[in-house]
Amino acid sequence: MRARIDLNPLRAFDSDHPGTQEVMATAPRLLDALSADDAEHFAEVRALLDAVELPYEVDPTLVRGLDYYARTVFEFTSDALGAQSGVGGGGRYDGLIAQLGGPDTPACGWAAGVERMLLAAGDRPVAAPLVDLYLAVDGGEAARLRAFRIGAEARRAGLAAQVELAGRSLKGQLKQASRLSARYVAIVDDTGQVRLKDMDAAEQQDIADIDVVAQVLRGRGLR
Repeated sequence: MRARIDLNPLRAFDSDHPGTQEVMATAPRLLDALSADDAEHFAEVRALLDAVELPYEVDPTLVRGLDYYARTVFEFTSDALGAQSGVGGGGRYDGLIAQLGGPDTPACGWAAGVERMLLAAGDRPVAAPLVDLYLAVDGGEAARLRAFRIGAEARRAGLAAQVELAGRSLKGQLKQASRLSARYVAIVDDTGQVRLKDMDAAEQQDIADIDVVAQVLRGRGLR
């Protein structure tokens, strides 16, 4: 700590060394020595947080590890993470762009750990995947290949498509499409046509393979 005290004295507040912590317990606090402009700015920040009823705790020992931070710095924490409670943090760095040779530019930024956010969030409800088109197969190998090609074309067009691969009966495939809440079901058989079912409108039409994706896109309002 002594070796870097001239370079970044504020890091002494963040030290986990017991002796340093003991010394810093009685050290002067920046909050007690803010300029009038900085005090007004910090009061504004707190007033905005109060206005939206966002709870916070003023920590006079909080520092960031990079020298370009100025004025307010912040940290998000979670009690779900134990001793290492930090989820993310950041602050203002109005002078950074000027230090890099650019104009004076007000700035604020932050960084967060994705894994820490997920751990702090706990179990979250997962929405069922969207299925625009379910390809059911009612025939032999030729029908299966056609269904596979239509499914690939649907994905290239930006649709969420699933192709029957589990060897279910046609009745089982329709039940699976219903479980997935598929908007459209294309039944590919050995006749060379496709029976396209609009599950919302309870309508069915016979169309050619090449028209399936276009019809689904139109029905989804995408074309």
